[in-house]
Amino acid sequence: MVTEEIPGLFRAYLLNGEGEGTALSWEQVNEWTPQAGLLWVHLDVESSEVRDWLRERSGLTRAACSGLLAGETRPLSRPMNDGLLVILRGINHNPGADPEDMVSLRLWVDTTRVLSLSRRRVMAVSDLADEIEEGVGPLSSPEILTTLTGHLLDRLTPTLDELGDAVDLQEEKAFTEAPSELQGDLAELRRQVIALRRHLAPQREVMVQLVQCTHTRFDDKHSAVVQLLADELSRHVEDLDELRERSAVTHDLIAGRQSDLMNRQMLMLSLVTAIFLPLGLITGLLGINVKGVPGAENEWGFFWVCAILALLAGLLLAFMRKKKWF
Repeated sequence: MVTEEIPGLFRAYLLNGEGEGTALSWEQVNEWTPQAGLLWVHLDVESSEVRDWLRERSGLTRAACSGLLAGETRPLSRPMNDGLLVILRGINHNPGADPEDMVSLRLWVDTTRVLSLSRRRVMAVSDLADEIEEGVGPLSSPEILTTLTGHLLDRLTPTLDELGDAVDLQEEKAFTEAPSELQGDLAELRRQVIALRRHLAPQREVMVQLVQCTHTRFDDKHSAVVQLLADELSRHVEDLDELRERSAVTHDLIAGRQSDLMNRQMLMLSLVTAIFLPLGLITGLLGINVKGVPGAENEWGFFWVCAILALLAGLLLAFMRKKKWF
Protein backbone atom coordinates (compact mmCIF):
# COMPACT_ATOMS: atom_id res chain seq x y z
CA MET A 1 0.00 0.00 0.00
CA VAL A 2 1.20 3.51 -0.86
CA THR A 3 -0.73 6.37 0.64
CA GLU A 4 -0.88 9.80 -1.00
CA GLU A 5 -2.54 11.80 1.77
CA ILE A 6 0.63 13.86 2.06
CA PRO A 7 3.68 13.85 -0.17
CA GLY A 8 6.31 11.61 1.31
CA LEU A 9 4.20 9.12 3.28
CA PHE A 10 4.87 5.81 1.54
CA ARG A 11 3.77 3.13 4.00
CA ALA A 12 2.40 2.98 7.51
CA TYR A 13 1.37 -0.12 9.44
CA LEU A 14 0.18 -0.88 12.94
CA LEU A 15 1.48 -4.37 13.75
CA ASN A 16 -0.41 -6.70 16.05
CA GLY A 17 2.61 -8.71 17.22
CA GLU A 18 1.42 -11.82 15.37
CA GLY A 19 2.84 -11.08 11.92
CA GLU A 20 -0.13 -9.08 10.67
CA GLY A 21 -0.57 -5.35 10.32
CA THR A 22 -3.19 -2.71 9.57
CA ALA A 23 -2.46 0.02 7.04
CA LEU A 24 -2.72 3.47 8.58
CA SER A 25 -3.53 6.87 7.17
CA TRP A 26 -1.46 9.92 7.98
CA GLU A 27 -4.10 11.07 10.44
CA GLN A 28 -3.95 7.72 12.21
CA VAL A 29 -0.16 7.93 12.34
CA ASN A 30 -0.44 11.27 14.12
CA GLU A 31 -2.97 9.82 16.56
CA TRP A 32 -0.81 6.78 17.33
CA THR A 33 0.35 6.15 20.90
CA PRO A 34 2.71 3.45 22.18
CA GLN A 35 -0.24 1.76 23.86
CA ALA A 36 -1.88 1.17 20.46
CA GLY A 37 0.80 -1.27 19.33
CA LEU A 38 3.94 -1.46 17.24
CA LEU A 39 4.17 1.19 14.49
CA TRP A 40 6.20 1.09 11.30
CA VAL A 41 6.22 4.13 9.03
CA HIS A 42 8.24 4.53 5.83
CA LEU A 43 8.76 8.10 4.64
CA ASP A 44 10.35 10.10 1.85
CA VAL A 45 13.31 11.98 3.30
CA GLU A 46 13.08 14.62 0.54
CA SER A 47 9.55 15.69 1.52
CA SER A 48 9.35 19.00 3.38
CA GLU A 49 6.18 17.79 5.15
CA VAL A 50 8.06 14.74 6.44
CA ARG A 51 10.95 16.89 7.62
CA ASP A 52 8.60 19.21 9.50
CA TRP A 53 6.78 16.28 11.06
CA LEU A 54 10.00 14.66 12.24
CA ARG A 55 11.26 17.85 13.83
CA GLU A 56 8.01 19.00 15.39
CA ARG A 57 5.71 16.04 16.01
CA SER A 58 7.69 12.80 15.98
CA GLY A 59 9.06 13.21 19.48
CA LEU A 60 12.62 12.50 18.34
CA THR A 61 15.56 14.47 19.65
CA ARG A 62 17.29 17.05 17.50
CA ALA A 63 20.32 14.77 17.14
CA ALA A 64 18.17 11.88 15.95
CA CYS A 65 16.36 14.11 13.43
CA SER A 66 19.67 15.47 12.14
CA GLY A 67 20.95 11.93 11.61
CA LEU A 68 17.81 10.84 9.77
CA LEU A 69 17.62 13.95 7.59
CA ALA A 70 21.31 14.40 6.78
CA GLY A 71 22.05 15.29 3.17
CA GLU A 72 24.94 12.85 2.83
CA THR A 73 24.98 9.61 4.78
CA ARG A 74 27.37 6.80 5.57
CA PRO A 75 26.53 3.45 7.19
CA LEU A 76 25.92 4.13 10.85
CA SER A 77 24.78 2.42 14.04
CA ARG A 78 24.41 4.72 17.02
CA PRO A 79 22.39 4.28 20.24
CA MET A 80 20.50 7.44 21.24
CA ASN A 81 18.48 7.78 24.44
CA ASP A 82 15.86 5.03 24.27
CA GLY A 83 16.35 4.21 20.59
CA LEU A 84 18.80 3.25 17.91
CA LEU A 85 19.77 5.24 14.82
CA VAL A 86 20.81 2.98 11.94
CA ILE A 87 21.79 3.89 8.37
CA LEU A 88 22.27 1.06 5.89
CA ARG A 89 22.90 0.76 2.16
CA GLY A 90 21.42 -1.56 -0.40
CA ILE A 91 21.59 -2.34 -4.11
CA ASN A 92 19.72 0.11 -6.32
CA HIS A 93 17.19 -1.97 -8.28
CA ASN A 94 15.22 0.98 -9.61
CA PRO A 95 14.71 1.01 -13.41
CA GLY A 96 17.60 2.57 -15.29
CA ALA A 97 19.88 2.66 -12.24
CA ASP A 98 23.30 1.09 -11.90
CA PRO A 99 23.48 -1.55 -9.14
CA GLU A 100 26.54 0.08 -7.60
CA ASP A 101 24.57 3.33 -7.23
CA MET A 102 23.50 2.32 -3.73
CA VAL A 103 20.32 3.38 -1.98
CA SER A 104 20.41 4.56 1.62
CA LEU A 105 17.90 3.37 4.21
CA ARG A 106 17.70 5.45 7.41
CA LEU A 107 16.08 3.86 10.46
CA TRP A 108 14.98 4.91 13.89
CA VAL A 109 14.26 1.89 16.09
CA ASP A 110 12.89 1.87 19.61
CA THR A 111 10.74 -0.59 21.53
CA THR A 112 7.39 0.71 20.21
CA ARG A 113 8.02 2.00 16.67
CA VAL A 114 10.28 1.97 13.66
CA LEU A 115 10.65 4.96 11.35
CA SER A 116 12.37 4.35 8.03
CA LEU A 117 13.29 6.96 5.42
CA SER A 118 14.80 6.87 1.95
CA ARG A 119 15.22 9.08 -1.10
CA ARG A 120 14.52 6.40 -3.67
CA ARG A 121 12.50 3.24 -3.78
CA VAL A 122 14.02 0.47 -1.66
CA MET A 123 13.00 -3.03 -2.64
CA ALA A 124 13.64 -4.33 0.88
CA VAL A 125 10.86 -2.06 2.14
CA SER A 126 8.46 -3.49 -0.45
CA ASP A 127 9.47 -7.00 0.61
CA LEU A 128 8.69 -6.23 4.24
CA ALA A 129 5.34 -4.62 3.36
CA ASP A 130 4.38 -7.71 1.33
CA GLU A 131 5.16 -9.95 4.30
CA ILE A 132 2.97 -7.82 6.56
CA GLU A 133 0.13 -7.94 4.03
CA GLU A 134 0.47 -11.74 3.92
CA GLY A 135 0.42 -12.03 7.70
CA VAL A 136 4.00 -13.27 8.09
CA GLY A 137 5.58 -9.97 9.11
CA PRO A 138 7.84 -9.18 12.06
CA LEU A 139 6.63 -9.40 15.61
CA SER A 140 8.69 -6.63 17.22
CA SER A 141 10.70 -3.52 16.38
CA PRO A 142 14.08 -5.36 16.55
CA GLU A 143 12.63 -7.92 14.16
CA ILE A 144 11.65 -5.14 11.74
CA LEU A 145 15.28 -4.01 11.81
CA THR A 146 16.65 -7.51 11.22
CA THR A 147 14.07 -8.24 8.51
CA LEU A 148 14.88 -5.07 6.58
CA THR A 149 18.60 -5.76 6.93
CA GLY A 150 18.12 -9.32 5.77
CA HIS A 151 16.16 -8.22 2.70
CA LEU A 152 18.89 -5.72 1.82
CA LEU A 153 21.42 -8.55 1.88
CA ASP A 154 19.12 -10.89 -0.03
CA ARG A 155 18.86 -8.30 -2.80
CA LEU A 156 22.64 -8.08 -2.86
CA THR A 157 23.21 -11.78 -3.55
CA PRO A 158 21.90 -11.90 -7.19
CA THR A 159 24.03 -8.89 -8.11
CA LEU A 160 27.16 -10.54 -6.72
CA ASP A 161 26.27 -13.76 -8.55
CA GLU A 162 25.96 -11.82 -11.82
CA LEU A 163 29.30 -10.14 -11.23
CA GLY A 164 30.87 -13.50 -10.46
CA ASP A 165 29.51 -14.97 -13.70
CA ALA A 166 30.79 -11.94 -15.62
CA VAL A 167 34.27 -12.36 -14.14
CA ASP A 168 34.20 -16.07 -15.04
CA LEU A 169 33.29 -15.17 -18.63
CA GLN A 170 36.07 -12.59 -18.85
CA GLU A 171 38.58 -15.15 -17.55
CA GLU A 172 37.56 -17.58 -20.30
CA LYS A 173 37.67 -14.94 -23.02
CA ALA A 174 41.08 -13.72 -21.87
CA PHE A 175 42.65 -16.84 -23.41
CA THR A 176 40.76 -16.82 -26.70
CA GLU A 177 39.61 -13.38 -27.81
CA ALA A 178 41.59 -10.35 -28.90
CA PRO A 179 42.76 -8.24 -25.94
CA SER A 180 41.48 -5.03 -27.52
CA GLU A 181 37.93 -6.43 -27.48
CA LEU A 182 38.04 -7.29 -23.78
CA GLN A 183 39.59 -4.26 -22.13
CA GLY A 184 36.47 -2.08 -22.17
CA ASP A 185 34.16 -4.72 -20.68
CA LEU A 186 36.72 -5.72 -18.07
CA ALA A 187 37.32 -2.12 -17.04
CA GLU A 188 33.57 -1.58 -16.53
CA LEU A 189 33.35 -4.81 -14.54
CA ARG A 190 36.25 -3.81 -12.30
CA ARG A 191 34.63 -0.40 -11.75
CA GLN A 192 31.40 -2.02 -10.57
CA VAL A 193 33.21 -4.37 -8.20
CA ILE A 194 35.32 -1.59 -6.73
CA ALA A 195 32.30 0.70 -6.29
CA LEU A 196 30.25 -1.98 -4.54
CA ARG A 197 33.14 -2.91 -2.31
CA ARG A 198 33.75 0.73 -1.39
CA HIS A 199 30.11 1.14 -0.32
CA LEU A 200 29.73 -2.17 1.49
CA ALA A 201 33.02 -2.35 3.39
CA PRO A 202 32.02 0.42 5.85
CA GLN A 203 28.68 -1.29 6.37
CA ARG A 204 30.49 -4.41 7.56
CA GLU A 205 31.98 -2.41 10.43
CA VAL A 206 28.57 -0.94 11.19
CA MET A 207 27.07 -4.42 11.41
CA VAL A 208 29.67 -5.34 14.00
CA GLN A 209 28.69 -2.27 16.02
CA LEU A 210 25.03 -3.14 15.54
CA VAL A 211 25.62 -6.55 17.10
CA GLN A 212 26.92 -4.83 20.24
CA CYS A 213 24.02 -2.35 20.26
CA THR A 214 21.35 -5.03 19.91
CA HIS A 215 23.07 -7.16 22.53
CA THR A 216 22.73 -4.40 25.10
CA ARG A 217 19.26 -3.15 24.06
CA PHE A 218 17.41 -6.21 22.78
CA ASP A 219 17.25 -9.88 23.69
CA ASP A 220 19.80 -12.53 22.75
CA LYS A 221 17.65 -13.90 19.92
CA HIS A 222 17.73 -10.65 17.96
CA SER A 223 21.41 -10.15 18.74
CA ALA A 224 22.15 -13.60 17.33
CA VAL A 225 20.21 -12.79 14.14
CA VAL A 226 22.15 -9.56 13.70
CA GLN A 227 25.39 -11.52 14.18
CA LEU A 228 24.33 -13.90 11.40
CA LEU A 229 23.55 -10.95 9.13
CA ALA A 230 26.91 -9.38 9.97
CA ASP A 231 28.65 -12.65 9.04
CA GLU A 232 26.71 -12.80 5.78
CA LEU A 233 27.71 -9.25 4.89
CA SER A 234 31.33 -10.08 5.71
CA ARG A 235 31.15 -12.98 3.27
CA HIS A 236 29.75 -10.66 0.61
CA VAL A 237 32.61 -8.22 1.13
CA GLU A 238 35.08 -11.10 0.95
CA ASP A 239 33.42 -12.23 -2.29
CA LEU A 240 33.91 -8.73 -3.68
CA ASP A 241 37.55 -8.83 -2.63
CA GLU A 242 37.93 -12.12 -4.49
CA LEU A 243 36.21 -10.73 -7.60
CA ARG A 244 38.44 -7.65 -7.48
CA GLU A 245 41.58 -9.79 -7.30
CA ARG A 246 40.41 -12.16 -10.02
CA SER A 247 39.54 -9.27 -12.34
CA ALA A 248 42.98 -7.78 -11.64
CA VAL A 249 44.62 -11.11 -12.59
CA THR A 250 42.52 -11.22 -15.76
CA HIS A 251 43.55 -7.65 -16.56
CA ASP A 252 47.21 -8.60 -16.14
CA LEU A 253 46.69 -11.61 -18.41
CA ILE A 254 45.05 -9.48 -21.10
CA ALA A 255 47.76 -6.83 -20.78
CA GLY A 256 50.42 -9.55 -21.07
CA ARG A 257 48.81 -11.00 -24.18
CA GLN A 258 48.55 -7.57 -25.72
CA SER A 259 52.18 -6.80 -24.90
CA ASP A 260 53.26 -10.15 -26.36
CA LEU A 261 51.26 -9.46 -29.52
CA MET A 262 52.85 -6.04 -29.82
CA ASN A 263 56.33 -7.53 -29.35
CA ARG A 264 55.67 -10.12 -32.05
CA GLN A 265 54.52 -7.44 -34.46
CA MET A 266 57.56 -5.29 -33.73
CA LEU A 267 59.82 -8.33 -34.17
CA MET A 268 58.25 -9.07 -37.56
CA LEU A 269 58.76 -5.48 -38.66
CA SER A 270 62.35 -5.59 -37.46
CA LEU A 271 63.02 -8.81 -39.39
CA VAL A 272 61.52 -7.38 -42.56
CA THR A 273 63.63 -4.26 -42.13
CA ALA A 274 66.78 -6.35 -41.52
CA ILE A 275 66.17 -8.38 -44.70
CA PHE A 276 65.38 -5.49 -47.01
CA LEU A 277 68.09 -3.15 -45.73
CA PRO A 278 70.98 -4.85 -47.63
CA LEU A 279 68.71 -5.55 -50.60
CA GLY A 280 67.80 -1.90 -50.76
CA LEU A 281 71.46 -0.95 -50.55
CA ILE A 282 72.32 -3.17 -53.54
CA THR A 283 69.41 -1.95 -55.67
CA GLY A 284 70.28 1.60 -54.76
CA LEU A 285 73.85 1.15 -55.92
CA LEU A 286 72.70 -0.44 -59.17
CA GLY A 287 70.31 2.38 -59.78
CA ILE A 288 72.85 5.23 -59.73
CA ASN A 289 73.08 7.06 -63.03
CA VAL A 290 76.81 6.60 -63.78
CA LYS A 291 78.76 4.41 -66.18
CA GLY A 292 80.32 1.12 -65.09
CA VAL A 293 77.24 -0.48 -63.51
CA PRO A 294 77.71 -4.30 -63.94
CA GLY A 295 75.26 -5.95 -66.33
CA ALA A 296 73.83 -2.71 -67.63
CA GLU A 297 74.27 -3.90 -71.22
CA ASN A 298 73.38 -7.54 -70.57
CA GLU A 299 69.84 -8.47 -71.61
CA TRP A 300 69.70 -11.00 -68.72
CA GLY A 301 71.18 -8.56 -66.20
CA PHE A 302 67.89 -7.73 -64.49
CA PHE A 303 67.04 -11.39 -63.94
CA TRP A 304 70.55 -12.13 -62.60
CA VAL A 305 70.18 -9.26 -60.10
CA CYS A 306 66.78 -10.57 -58.99
CA ALA A 307 68.22 -14.05 -58.49
CA ILE A 308 71.12 -12.68 -56.46
CA LEU A 309 68.74 -10.63 -54.30
CA ALA A 310 66.51 -13.67 -53.71
CA LEU A 311 69.54 -15.75 -52.78
CA LEU A 312 70.75 -13.06 -50.39
CA ALA A 313 67.31 -12.81 -48.78
CA GLY A 314 67.28 -16.60 -48.34
CA LEU A 315 70.70 -16.54 -46.71
CA LEU A 316 69.58 -13.76 -44.34
CA LEU A 317 66.46 -15.73 -43.37
CA ALA A 318 68.55 -18.85 -42.75
CA PHE A 319 70.96 -16.86 -40.62
CA MET A 320 68.12 -15.38 -38.51
CA ARG A 321 66.53 -18.81 -38.11
CA LYS A 322 69.86 -20.25 -36.95
CA LYS A 323 70.15 -17.44 -34.39
CA LYS A 324 66.54 -18.21 -33.29
CA TRP A 325 65.41 -14.65 -33.86
CA PHE A 326 62.04 -16.01 -34.93
